[in-house]
Amino acid sequence: MSKKKTKGGKAAASGKGAGAKAAKAEAAEAKEPKAPKAVEPKVSQAELDALRKPVEAAKGGLENAQAEAKALAEKANAGVAEAKDAYRTALAPYREACQKAGVECEYEGGRSANVSGKVSFLVEKTDPPARACPARTRAGKGVRVMVKGQPKTEDVIPLAALKESINKAAYGYTDKHVGPKEEVGNPPSPFGLRRAGKGGSLSNRLCAVLNA
Repeated sequence: MSKKKTKGGKAAASGKGAGAKAAKAEAAEAKEPKAPKAVEPKVSQAELDALRKPVEAAKGGLENAQAEAKALAEKANAGVAEAKDAYRTALAPYREACQKAGVECEYEGGRSANVSGKVSFLVEKTDPPARACPARTRAGKGVRVMVKGQPKTEDVIPLAALKESINKAAYGYTDKHVGPKEEVGNPPSPFGLRRAGKGGSLSNRLCAVLNA
């Protein structure tokens, strides 16, 4: 009888072990995330293609309109520039005649009566050597400036004056050798932008030389 009970106990124990393994396997499967179900597209590719066609057509129309507008603008600008040139050409002799007659020209545009011709400056640093002539020695360190093609306008702006104010030094030179800025302004830009006067141009050159 004791042997039979032992065999029965073993069978029950093995049954319990198998059940425990099955439970663990089920628990492991439950923990593993299930793959999401594939979501069917709400809009088909054919529908997308059909909607894309009018977009492409509208885009092409916009690009064509922009190209045509650009071409028309360029043509218009060229026409305006040509008309301005013709106006200046016709105005120049009349304005000169008015000046000779001592009467005021009633037309505007072109180069104003108070605007002088273009001026270029030669600018270079100066540092007189030990055996320099007295004039150059007195000049000392600074920047030599001359209106191109006009040797009489050569002058040396002392470094001390430039350190104090480059703008002031530049306009001091142009007032002395070119003329007051009220009389020798700069002609307007062809693009309608305001240009710097001759003193401003020289100031920019002086800055470039000093920073070189």
